[in-house]
Amino acid sequence: MADEKTNLPGQAEYSQQPPAYAQQPPQGYGQPGPAAYGQQSTNVTYVSQPAPATTVIVTKSSPNNYLVLAIFSLLCCFFPTGIVAVVFAAMVDGAWQSGDEERAHNYSKNAKIWSIVSIVIGVIAYVGTVVFVIVWFVVLAAAVADGINEATP
Repeated sequence: MADEKTNLPGQAEYSQQPPAYAQQPPQGYGQPGPAAYGQQSTNVTYVSQPAPATTVIVTKSSPNNYLVLAIFSLLCCFFPTGIVAVVFAAMVDGAWQSGDEERAHNYSKNAKIWSIVSIVIGVIAYVGTVVFVIVWFVVLAAAVADGINEATP
């Protein structure tokens, strides 16, 4: 009884699938043809999504303009080179905003150099002034002491 098949009335008995077409009809222009009898028709659509991209945002900060250092060197140290330092410091931001990064970095470097030069000259001048005043008072004090000694009998 295992070999017997139960069919409903009016239903034909098929023990195998019907034969496929011996030849497929020619397909035009690479389009898929109709599916053969007994074959499953498949339409495959490939959807490719772009890979998730990593966005790297590089922000460049403007170079230091050394304006505070330049103003300090102008007011407290040696003003001729301090003026040059302030001028270079003032030009840094304008060059950066116009998109000229190389010029902005050069102005920044020059402002720093001129500020340091002004501070060094100022320190040398202050130290020299202090040494001069001390020597002058010592010499003056020695002269007064000699004058007092000579004046007394």
